[in-house]
Amino acid sequence: MVDPASGPFLFDTSAESWLGRAGSSEVRDWMRAYLSHHERHISAVTVMERVRGYSLLWRRAGDGRRERIEAARVAYLRALGRIWPLDGAVAVVAGEIMSLVPDPPTPPRRSHRLAESRQERLVRWRFDEMIAATALVASMPLIHNNAADFESIRSAIERSPGRFPNLGPLELIRCASLA
Repeated sequence: MVDPASGPFLFDTSAESWLGRAGSSEVRDWMRAYLSHHERHISAVTVMERVRGYSLLWRRAGDGRRERIEAARVAYLRALGRIWPLDGAVAVVAGEIMSLVPDPPTPPRRSHRLAESRQERLVRWRFDEMIAATALVASMPLIHNNAADFESIRSAIERSPGRFPNLGPLELIRCASLA
């Protein structure tokens, strides 16, 4: 189990989704303990992915569900903690990562009951690389629920440490290890 006081941590989009769906009281207790020590840290890319997700759900929903989806979107936006921008430093590191791992290591998936196109998978992959870059620049471990993708990024960084001076390794924490 990861000590919630040992943060702060950067939360990936997949981690936020996982934490939001977690029915376990241990996970909810872990998050409460974390928030008693630290604010939630996320990348601006995560905000973009989450808002896009809410908008896609809203567009596909019938009128009866749209109000609930909009309420969830507003609640999410009100609860945002520290948002790390996609600034020049993050852009440089993300560009380096993208050159090392140009193609996603995993195939397209089904998302929101629709098959993800190869182009959509590439976009999501670029977002993951930007979030990993944010974690490196912020010097924070990245909490994620997407091992195949982030492990390939971590491995690429470890094979080319000279491309990431003074940034150290990408430290990854899987959601399952939180509680």
